[in-house]
Amino acid sequence: MSELMPFVGSGIITREARQASRAISRSKARTQVRIAEADDATDVTMAKVEDLTMATGSVMQQVVRVTKAQRELEQLAPEASARLNYLADDHMLGCSELLADLRRELRRNSRCG
Repeated sequence: MSELMPFVGSGIITREARQASRAISRSKARTQVRIAEADDATDVTMAKVEDLTMATGSVMQQVVRVTKAQRELEQLAPEASARLNYLADDHMLGCSELLADLRRELRRNSRCG
């Protein structure tokens, strides 16, 4: 920085000044690109969080729905309680697997960009 010369007012721009100006312009352009990339990455991450949240909430609602149905059916046929419990647990495990698949897919998609 100490090598900068004061402007003398001759109107002629030296080669070094033009090179410095181009270097500064390139640096500013690279900075703007990096900021835009960071903003895009943030947008993608927030969309993925929203997608996973929606899917998780939906699964939770469906598990509650199956649990309520299980209780009602157990009152009609108490002897089927073990089988109904098995089916409800299997449903919950299937939903958990699907959520895990979604998480993996969301992670895999983030590596492609």
